[in-house]
This record gives sequence, C-alpha cells and structure tokens, in this order.
Amino acid sequence: MDRFGAQGATEYDARISTLVPGYTVLHEVSAAVLHARLPEHARVLVVGAGTGAEILALAQKRPDWRFTALDTSADMLAMASQKCAAKGIHQVDFFHGLVADLPMSEPYDAVLCLLVMHFISGVREKQAFLCSIARHTKMGAPLLLCDLMQGDDTERAAMAEYAVAHGLPEQFTAALKQRLSHEFFVLTELEWVDLATQSGFRQPLSYFRALGFAAYICLRT
Repeated sequence: MDRFGAQGATEYDARISTLVPGYTVLHEVSAAVLHARLPEHARVLVVGAGTGAEILALAQKRPDWRFTALDTSADMLAMASQKCAAKGIHQVDFFHGLVADLPMSEPYDAVLCLLVMHFISGVREKQAFLCSIARHTKMGAPLLLCDLMQGDDTERAAMAEYAVAHGLPEQFTAALKQRLSHEFFVLTELEWVDLATQSGFRQPLSYFRALGFAAYICLRT
C-alpha cells in the first residue's frame, strides 16, 4: 500500500497518531512556538502538509496568516483542502510537488517541516532539501523541523510498545521494528545539527522530543 496515496491517505490520521508519540502535542507546541514569534499577516510554508494537521492547528487561531501547503501526495493535499473548507479556512494555497519546484516569491516568515526529512535518503539529498527550504525563508525566520532520529534497540522497542498501547495490534510489532530500522533514513542529532548549519540555518535548538522523535527550531542565517 502507498502510505501517502489513496487508501494510505485516508487512513493516515488514525495511523500517524498511533505511531508517533505525542503527535497531537507536537502540533500544539509547534503552533505555540510560531504564535509567540510571528507578526500579523505572516506567510507560512508548510512542507509535507499531509492531511492538514499543522495548518488546522495554526490557521483557526490566526486567520490573518497566509499559508502555502506543499506535499508530494495529491491525495493527502485533497484531504487537507477538504478539512480546511469544512473549518472555513480559506487562507491556504495548495502546491503539489517538491520544495525545489516551488516558484520563487517573497520569502516566508516561517517554515514548518514535521515528520518529512527522515524519508529522504542520503545526506546530500537531505542537504539539497534543506537548502531549497532556506531559499524560500526570510533571513532570521524560523524553520521548525521534527524528524525521527537515530536510536538504539531499546528505544525502538519502546516506540513499538507505545504503538501497541495506542491501538497497533501486537502481531505487527515485529514489522514496525523492521520498518523503523530499514525504511527510514535517520541521522544522529549531531549529524542533524551539522547539516542544518551547513544548509543556511543557525544551530538548531530543541523544543520537543518524544522517544525517537525530536523537534528543533532553526533560524535562517
């Protein structure tokens, strides 16, 4: 099954909150960080917007902000668009494609990139991705990024236990551990800090973590 297309998109919301510890809190905390930092009429780029969790967490409180929701899955973007319409949120532009394909315009006041970069293989590819984000970000503006980080077997086992406690059938725990070890392209936290500083951002500061996931704020240099 394509995890981000068709049926995968339909099942994403139920699946992701089971697999990512603190998923809802991550979005609430990320929204609070941006609410505290950004001015009125800010422009926010959401990379990997998915089914719209980030935008819903932000836009209902700040109707004066303008959003660009970017994703490589048309099915996920369609769901995000439907959710926004249902909530009366209309200040969103939807873009299907890669950050590198996004037309250059006035740089954004902030960028959100939650649970995306661990799907990108190779350090060079990750750096190209971050450099693309940097090109669309104002000097001094924040990038909020959350990613799965490199961890040991005990931490991965704890992640599987969390998933079972939140609805994953126990017979799928071995498959989950296998996926965590082989289907994600993760960095150590030191490698991530080095990569960010080489890609146009100041040294990242952590603002959220839960088991293997860590979120950082990085300011554009």
